[in-house]
Amino acid sequence: MKIDLKKLFGFDEKYDEKSINALLNAINKNHLDDFDYLKFKASVQNLHEMNMDEETGIKSTFATAQTIGLTKEFLLKTINHYKNVLQKEKENFSIALKNKLDKSITGKQEEADNLKKEVADLENKIKEYQKAIEQGKKRLANIDNDIEKVKTKIEETKNNFVSAINHLEEVINEDESKIKTIL
Repeated sequence: MKIDLKKLFGFDEKYDEKSINALLNAINKNHLDDFDYLKFKASVQNLHEMNMDEETGIKSTFATAQTIGLTKEFLLKTINHYKNVLQKEKENFSIALKNKLDKSITGKQEEADNLKKEVADLENKIKEYQKAIEQGKKRLANIDNDIEKVKTKIEETKNNFVSAINHLEEVINEDESKIKTIL
């Protein structure tokens, strides 16, 4: 059964494509072969597209899936599996974001410190080095802008990821709540 995860979880153009793809690839890579939460959700969605209300769709899908051995406990267990996959992705993203931030900001800060020293050394030398001193000062003036641009880009990436994962968690939690309430 081929499942369009992007459609299944209701992602649209307001979510960052790169973040969505990373999250959905993680889910896809860790999918279960059994009739699990993803297949259950896709079946409910198919019934909804045939104008069946959600509660009836959930009950109907569950009743059908019970014939192949699906239990409410197993369904909830598979939901937890995917929630754990997302949690691991969140942790991996946090580590990668910190590393990127450290590398980007620290590198730029080191560059600024080195340029300050170079400028001070060049100012003590004879006039033939004056051109090199002016170039160093210009670059130094631009480093703060570079740091802000990097911070802004990283913050945007973080916000895009957080928005996508929050949506995904919200959808899964709503589904979990509905399943717990309905079944």
